Parts: sequence; C-alpha cells; structure tokens
Amino acid sequence: MATTPTVNSSLIGANLTATGTTKLFALGTTVETTQGGHFEYVEATATQITGKFVLITPNSTAFGVLTAKLTSGAIGYDLGVFQNLISQGEFGWVAKKGRNLFVLCTGTITAGISSSVGFGSGQSGILKSLPAVGNTLNGVWVTTSISGGTQTTTATLQWPRTITHV
Repeated sequence: MATTPTVNSSLIGANLTATGTTKLFALGTTVETTQGGHFEYVEATATQITGKFVLITPNSTAFGVLTAKLTSGAIGYDLGVFQNLISQGEFGWVAKKGRNLFVLCTGTITAGISSSVGFGSGQSGILKSLPAVGNTLNGVWVTTSISGGTQTTTATLQWPRTITHV
C-alpha cells in the first residue's frame, strides 16, 4: 500500500497532499522526500485524479497526457503523477521520482521490473500493458499487480519518459 512520503528538504510548509487555489510556493519548486522521492509544485490545468500521469510544461503547469504531445515535438515536457485529487486551477505537488507511489492502470499488469507499460489511445494518462499501446513508458516499474478494470496500484518512478511508436 502506498504511503505519503515525507519531505526531506528544508522547505517550510510543504504538504505533498495539500491542494488549493492560493499559490503557496513558486511554480517549479521541488522537494526531495523519503522513499527516494522528487516532487514538483505545479498548477493543474484540468481536474486530475489520484495516480493519473500528467505532462508538466517548462512553466510548471500540469495537463493531461495527450498522444499528440508525446511526439518528438514535445521537447521540454516532463511526466509526473499526482498522488491525490487536484482540481482545475489548483496548485499542488506532482511526483516525478520515488518508490511506493500511486499510479492509475487499466487491464492486467504484472508487477516486476520486466513489466512493459505505456499509454494507449483513449486512455489519457492511464497505464496499460504492452503491446496494446502507442507509447512505451520508461522509468516506471509497477510493484503491485492488477487485473481487470481501471484501478490504482503502486509503482516506482525514476523520471518517467515515453517512446512514441509510429
């Protein structure tokens, strides 16, 4: 079961599960956490649910993963995962690295470092097992298996990135 990491950085007041319409830190502020984590403070351009992957712009705004943005023209975008619900226009923390983090998956995915996952068409920001996807996702290791439906599970993130298949 995923647990909320604790901030190791000396940033006073950083709460990784807090969201709100008041900007408490400069966008792009980062913190290191327990569990080997690295989180970035962003603004959500749409409501995002727990475990859903988002693209993060160089200006630290987070928006849903769009296949069109996962091409070679998407230079400068990072991937991250919200660890809690965040509404459009709110500010909060997105995970870019760490262990035992929430990720949203669909179908059947077997846990283990050899699991191959990616994003399928029509499943914006939700992991699927390969080969039925259009974008392979590197830097994500699902640590708890799932089977059937769309559900949240746990994974280790190591700077997630995609490879687009054409």
